[in-house]
Amino acid sequence: MFDPTAFDNLKVIFEGAVYDLDLSGEIHILDRKDLFDFAHYERCYQIHYSLPYKESISIEFHLKADMGHFLAERKMMTEKNTAGADILIVYKGDEKLKNGRKLLEETWGKDKKWEWKEVISSLNPPACEGNLTFNRVITEEMVDDVLQMISFSVETLQQLDRIDF
Repeated sequence: MFDPTAFDNLKVIFEGAVYDLDLSGEIHILDRKDLFDFAHYERCYQIHYSLPYKESISIEFHLKADMGHFLAERKMMTEKNTAGADILIVYKGDEKLKNGRKLLEETWGKDKKWEWKEVISSLNPPACEGNLTFNRVITEEMVDDVLQMISFSVETLQQLDRIDF
């Protein structure tokens, strides 16, 4: 048996919380990926979900750890990295998401970093994507924060669904 990394422990809690929301009917899981990049020694767990029957706006939640996180856990490198993982929340949607940009920025708080992208396609309707990053590494001691982020992300989907823009 191996000693699981902080990433592994966070992933289990993270995955379980999202699947519990799917089982209760609050969300619908659209996809998930558990990726390992051998060239860069990086892991990424992604889970993509929306409100049930409302896939026009969805969230892709990323839990990511790179070599620095793993080395910090093994006490070989701790200057810039901390054992744990980074979280990225990606909102994907249509014009409604684009119009809800200010609502999301205010709801999540001013201390978060957003990157907004618009995709104009000749084959598909215009799309919008908002990438939300946090200014900290998530450690095993912050499990409650991860659970709150998941819950809060569902609340923001519900807010966007209720508002007519």
